[in-house]
Amino acid sequence: MYKFGSNVLKLLKMLHIVLIVLFLGGILSSYALTLNLNLSDFDQVYLTYKSLGIISDDVVKIGALGTIGLGLVYGFFTRWGFVKHKWLAVKWVVFIAQTFIGILVVDKLRVANMMLLETHRVATLSDPVFIDNHYLRQYVVIVQIILTLTALVLSVTKPGRTRSNASEAKLPGITQKAETEA
Repeated sequence: MYKFGSNVLKLLKMLHIVLIVLFLGGILSSYALTLNLNLSDFDQVYLTYKSLGIISDDVVKIGALGTIGLGLVYGFFTRWGFVKHKWLAVKWVVFIAQTFIGILVVDKLRVANMMLLETHRVATLSDPVFIDNHYLRQYVVIVQIILTLTALVLSVTKPGRTRSNASEAKLPGITQKAETEA
């Protein structure tokens, strides 16, 4: 099977960072938009929900789907594979779980509330379904943020990795150079 060289791996790593920034930045900004939302001001609520749709469709989804796609590339074309390390398998599960939470819960609640806002206008603001959807979405987004940060911590700390495993992961040029200097 074809494996990528070091320059391609560096490019993939940069792309991975950009996609995660899009994803996490989008989730955090959508959460921040709703923190001090005045649920009695129709115009503010309507514009916020319109903005949430743009952030979700144009930022978060690109970051999430791009990250999953790039993960597949890493899995098939690098020595990392999908489950070579336990932390990597856990990271896959956590990231895919929180992505599905975003698609199946957060987006559905946002779309339902937007439909209520467009059909019932100002009356929506006193609708208990709208209010419940709004606050449930807030709590689920917090869970989504926590799961994303968990995946980030797993990526950085690589738990369960021993010192001997860490030295094997070094680039051959760096290892050889260190050996010739000693």
